[in-house]
Amino acid sequence: MVTFHAVNAPRRDQAGDSADVEAVIQRVRLELHRENVGGALELVEAADRAHPDARYRAEAAQIRSFLAHLSDRDAYIAAQEGQYHGQRTRFGLKYLNRQFRMLTGRRTRKLVERRAIHPEFHLLEREILSVRPRHVVDGGAGEGGVALAVAARHPSIRVDAVEASTTNVRIASGLNRYPNATFRQGLIEELPQHFAAGSVDLVYSFAVLEHVRDVDQTIEAVLTVLRPGGRFCFVVPMKEFEAKGHIPPYAPRPGYCDHVRIFTERELRERFDRFGDFVLHALDGPLKAEKTPPFLTVLAHGSFFVAFSKADA
Repeated sequence: MVTFHAVNAPRRDQAGDSADVEAVIQRVRLELHRENVGGALELVEAADRAHPDARYRAEAAQIRSFLAHLSDRDAYIAAQEGQYHGQRTRFGLKYLNRQFRMLTGRRTRKLVERRAIHPEFHLLEREILSVRPRHVVDGGAGEGGVALAVAARHPSIRVDAVEASTTNVRIASGLNRYPNATFRQGLIEELPQHFAAGSVDLVYSFAVLEHVRDVDQTIEAVLTVLRPGGRFCFVVPMKEFEAKGHIPPYAPRPGYCDHVRIFTERELRERFDRFGDFVLHALDGPLKAEKTPPFLTVLAHGSFFVAFSKADA
């Protein structure tokens, strides 16, 4: 059973009068487009308790179906693998071109070059230079772009990357040209199964916490493998919208909600400011016009970079 923290739910005054079913459902759908899926479910369930209505129950049932992959580990991994296998292995000219560029090393060079100029990577590299780690772990590596960039630019650092999708692990391993980088299948919340307690100097995770089944469990796993004074760095999306028209029923493209939560700056500070040497950077990012539904106005789009230290023993 996956639970969502109340801090991720819309405020009561945002929900409005539960007797105004259409207004509440519009607010629920806005939360879904924000990718605050747990908050949307809490909102519609609270409205149904206050003013029972079949439309609330139908909306809640639909949202629960979007979260079915969170029911257990196998379902979660199957959903991740199904999505990436379908995206990355579709045969055609583009697939053949990617394979050729992978074999020649051109794809790896370009991938490292692109990753190295990202503002999030600059902030991560600042943390790396400050900590001077010998062992770094990438929790949720995707196709391995960040891990490969770290390994390429810091050859003295051992970089171990963990990724849920076996398709992504296979791609990252095929791209890897660096002896100090390794990739394995697994979940970030399972890091203690792969690394000894207190053995890692720095863990980073880019665009992962919005996916995981349980944030607290994930943070506990990261802190377990970090040495005292070790550093955890992560990046999560920054998204804020407001409605400018009627919001139609929400339909996530892969058939389930890959992103299940959103973080605001206030929530990140409330949750992680208690840790040592806490830093937070809000980074504006581009959003393609065709990615924005016509019934929404973008208020903010980009990412948050957060870093903090494990307490000294």
